[in-house]
Amino acid sequence: MDYLHVVGRAMTSLVAGLALAGCGHMPVTSMVKLARVDFVATDPAGLRAAVKLPTAIRPLRDQVRLRLTVRLASGTEDTQDFRLSEVSDPADISSLRHEIEGDTHLFAYRLDPAEAARLAALRDALKKQQTASGGRGGALTISIATGACRGGELPAGTVLLTTYLRTAETGDYVPLARDVDMRSVVRGRDLVAEMPVCGQAG
Repeated sequence: MDYLHVVGRAMTSLVAGLALAGCGHMPVTSMVKLARVDFVATDPAGLRAAVKLPTAIRPLRDQVRLRLTVRLASGTEDTQDFRLSEVSDPADISSLRHEIEGDTHLFAYRLDPAEAARLAALRDALKKQQTASGGRGGALTISIATGACRGGELPAGTVLLTTYLRTAETGDYVPLARDVDMRSVVRGRDLVAEMPVCGQAG
């Protein structure tokens, strides 16, 4: 199936003057917290992402990505995916336990060392590009994309997904996109109906 691609946007400082406006699914409080993230200085190895889904839906192994799209004022645009690996340390998700409600469960992820190094290299390259263009600003989109499967039929109605990001600056997980309905987030498509049954996913 196609990735569930949920965009989260916030003011940040990848490089001087590089910023993003808020997205409809992101709480205002998240925008404020993410505004404090210095993307140049933050340690990619310390980044954590999390996904909350109904218990009948599970992310597919090795199909969770941190997606960055950068658009510089010069017109240069680049999108790259960084593979996220699930973490097993309870400390990586304990602060999100209050987010679990009803029939939902949470999964936490990190960048492997090689992926963290790729992200650091991307930042360095973008800094050089921006310097070459006179230091003008740009836009950064941060999102979490994941393949998923379902454990059986789900009832009609909304099926909600929430994604989170944690950095050294935020100190805790910040919702990137809260309560996104997977049945209607992509116009004209029901992503829940398109999910493979778990155990039959390729």
